[in-house]
Amino acid sequence: MTLVRRSPACSLACSLACLTAACTDLATGPDTYVHEAGGSVWVAVSAPAGLPDAGTWVPYLVPGSEAAEVVVELRAAAVRARRAGDLERAAALDGEAARTAAGAVSAAPPAVALLGALAALDVWGERAAGRLQAGSYPDLDAAAARVRTLRDAARASLAGGDSVRAVLELTDAAETARGFAPQAVALRLVGQAQRRIEADPDPSPNLRRARRLLFTAREAMATGNQTRAMQRAWYALQLIEAEEAAARPPQ
Repeated sequence: MTLVRRSPACSLACSLACLTAACTDLATGPDTYVHEAGGSVWVAVSAPAGLPDAGTWVPYLVPGSEAAEVVVELRAAAVRARRAGDLERAAALDGEAARTAAGAVSAAPPAVALLGALAALDVWGERAAGRLQAGSYPDLDAAAARVRTLRDAARASLAGGDSVRAVLELTDAAETARGFAPQAVALRLVGQAQRRIEADPDPSPNLRRARRLLFTAREAMATGNQTRAMQRAWYALQLIEAEEAAARPPQ
């Protein structure tokens, strides 16, 4: 994910202050989050209820078919990965299960399921549009455009009587939207922060503190508190960035 790059501007004191009070340099809303950390601006959009996933389409698979078995195995593997704390793998398996199920639908789902998925995508699009009106976020802009294209294609497929194709388009749109969900953003934040900490063979006290923050971020993700997970990961990156800035020779 390409992010809006910003030069390090927070001092170590500012970063530490953010650990005890929410940073207010960038605004957040009830359904979107924006924060500057690690030299980048990170933006997240909450996934509304009703976005289709593997469970949405499982009832329309042929029972006992190879595809149905594969979906069951993928979902079970995602649960095991989540319990083991491998949240990145769990998310990847969930996405694979959703796309596999969508591609194996053998009977047209009822209109209520398809229209519900469309409505959820409309809500996500409104949330993303509201955030984009408040600032420039190229990656979110590109994702929102793709979601719109797929959503409109799904509507056209439904109007043409091709429900099976609409299922594929709705699922692709939903997975694109989930790429900006708080958990997905938190996972990317944690991954970047961990790579930067691991590059230091002798971490300072602040970097060790950042490592503890990343541990609590993962705990928050595991318990479903995605907002807290993002906050902890943001703060960890701010500590890392401040340490790196302090270590640079004066210009």
